[in-house]
Amino acid sequence: MVKRRDKVEETRRRIAKATYELHSTVGPALTTIAMVSERLTTIAMVSERAGVPRQTVYRNFGTQVELFRSCIAFGLEMHPMPDPAPWQSITDPGERLRVGLTQVYRWFEASEPVMTNVARDYGAVQEAAEVAQRPMGEVLERIHGTLSYGWEGSAVAPLLSLAVDFATWKKLRRERGMASSAIVEMWLDLIRCRHHT
Repeated sequence: MVKRRDKVEETRRRIAKATYELHSTVGPALTTIAMVSERLTTIAMVSERAGVPRQTVYRNFGTQVELFRSCIAFGLEMHPMPDPAPWQSITDPGERLRVGLTQVYRWFEASEPVMTNVARDYGAVQEAAEVAQRPMGEVLERIHGTLSYGWEGSAVAPLLSLAVDFATWKKLRRERGMASSAIVEMWLDLIRCRHHT
């Protein structure tokens, strides 16, 4: 019984990994569009990459939401989101912001391919993405809350929201060519300036 359970888990993991790799390279919209118009095409892509028959994918993941959840879980296992809890012990809000944003931006760097494709394809996969990404949203809310502590005043909150936003980071990092460390310092300067006005 234990061997069978281990084999099932290994198969599910291979399918999740294949889905994550496809979302990182071609994106989820191709998968979703194929599922809507010709479901076998998508399952064929995942099953081929995972090295399992299509019916095995169907048997293990009956819905798009289940497949997205497994993909996200695999991605978070490979690239865990930063945990804001240890930052709470940093009493200086500026240092806490520096440490927190540095860790968030490392995670953005590691997860950039899949996050870029999911952001690009969001309209095509919105319902499944919203359900599956809820846990990530909760962590980002905790990160925002932890980094906000010590910066009283509503004038700082919008800047912090932008500072922990993937699309904003990507625009500054890729389109403007800024290093992540320079982006951290920019936000720190802007937030300090806004906090003192």
